[in-house]
Amino acid sequence: MSTTTPAPDRTHDFGPGRRFWGHDYSISRVTDSGQRVQASGWGHDGTLIREGDFLLLEARGGRRCTRYRVESIEHVMDPADMWHAELVFDPRTYATQEEKDAAR
Repeated sequence: MSTTTPAPDRTHDFGPGRRFWGHDYSISRVTDSGQRVQASGWGHDGTLIREGDFLLLEARGGRRCTRYRVESIEHVMDPADMWHAELVFDPRTYATQEEKDAAR
């Protein structure tokens, strides 16, 4: 009997300074006061985005990012790196205030 360890969740950074031609996204719907969003995007940092992964999206104002968990995703074949996803707000947690300040 073989057992496999699930791959750890990955984070894909679409935050400030990381949005450019071929690596961007668009929000099509926001519900539950921003707790849930529908998004489409292009690019994936070399690894396909999958359910359970995290996306760092540019927050309003463009200076910081907000983390969302991929609840479901559909990959499109033309272009090959396009995707449509349902995302759920999933803020990062920090062990210390210093760790939180360093992430800003």
